[in-house]
Amino acid sequence: MDSGLNGRAAQLSLRRYGADADPHVHDDFDQIVLPRRGVLEMEIDGRGGRVQAGQAALVRCGTRHAFAAAGDNLFVVADIGADLIAPFETLRDRAFLPINAPVRGLLDYIAGETAGEVDDAVAALWAPLLLRGLAAAPSIVDPRLARAVALVERDFARPLAVKDLAVEAGMSQSRFFAAFAVAFAQTPHGYLAEVRLRAAQRLLSETSLSIADIALRTGHADQSALTRAMRARLGTTPGAWRRRRI
Repeated sequence: MDSGLNGRAAQLSLRRYGADADPHVHDDFDQIVLPRRGVLEMEIDGRGGRVQAGQAALVRCGTRHAFAAAGDNLFVVADIGADLIAPFETLRDRAFLPINAPVRGLLDYIAGETAGEVDDAVAALWAPLLLRGLAAAPSIVDPRLARAVALVERDFARPLAVKDLAVEAGMSQSRFFAAFAVAFAQTPHGYLAEVRLRAAQRLLSETSLSIADIALRTGHADQSALTRAMRARLGTTPGAWRRRRI
């Protein structure tokens, strides 16, 4: 269904997906789909790929596409008007785009949102920054690094060392560490810490689990460790975060 966007507009929503959707076309806007959790299988103009940790999808207006997801999932969907995306025309040459540190920061900004539409004023500020961030990302992500990122997203609650991620990538530790820092503009440990914190934010917002339980479920040593992490990165505490989201 088309949104009737004007050229400069953007609409932003968070969506959950289920079984195969019928192929369809958007006639008057491009659409960018980004991961929050889970994997979305997509076919865009006959080309298959995934929206998952480290990778987004761009569906050009007029392009036939279909998608499906299983299990718990949540994705950010940005509908972008033609004039807004025009300065970033080269993005439209690729159906699947790597996600870099600036784009992950934008996703973190709306981490507390749940499924539904995001305020238009937020979308108007967020979408141009998204386009700039995607345009600054490398054209592809090494699939070996993508395997390591997928391991982090899947198993963040258990102890993970650089050695474990390097093995998953099939690289030496030193080479993996250097390649990861170049591709994602942060260390593997920093990325793992971000993923754990995002998971804790989601559980604080969406469940009544105790803070101590959430800390353990998200790979933090204890409640104090989670509190220190949230204070350092978000300037708040788990309790304060939860109260703001009620």
